[in-house]
Amino acid sequence: MTREEAETYLFKVIICGDYAVGKTSLVRRFSTGKFTFDYKTTLAVNLINTEVTIEGFRIDLTVWDTAGQERFQNLRKEYYKNAKAVIFVYDLTRPESYHHIEERWKPEVDSTIQGYTPLLIGTKEDLVEQRVVTQRSGENLGRRIGAAYLETSALSGKNVEKAFHDLARLLLTKALTKPNQE
Repeated sequence: MTREEAETYLFKVIICGDYAVGKTSLVRRFSTGKFTFDYKTTLAVNLINTEVTIEGFRIDLTVWDTAGQERFQNLRKEYYKNAKAVIFVYDLTRPESYHHIEERWKPEVDSTIQGYTPLLIGTKEDLVEQRVVTQRSGENLGRRIGAAYLETSALSGKNVEKAFHDLARLLLTKALTKPNQE
């Protein structure tokens, strides 16, 4: 094994949440640095490969951006398999999407995979006047589901890079402390 191979880690990451909460915009903003206003519903899944470097280690993230519609539930469960991390996403302006994290998304993921690293993201932080879910509520939900919590804006880019870097750091730490289980 070469030094480069020893310092490279590959992780499958699932991003899930209700439709139109900003999952695709979040991933697109991180992978391309751009935001687009043209909304297109994700059908089944989009795969995005992206790379980050954490403390000299190359982390390759394969992000599976899943469709949020109920009709894709059985298909999504197939995509969850072998994921090392799950990003649960809700819209700060839509309280039902917040409630669905505990009611729908976490149970759906937990029924398929165990031992994953969770991250909770509240999106559309830039829509201050339309905001309904408080930061404290998001932090409390994060604690209840055992996830780190961040609020982001794909439009402005706020905390988008931080979210993926923080997740990569959590995955790397877990891999380095339990190398025989990876």
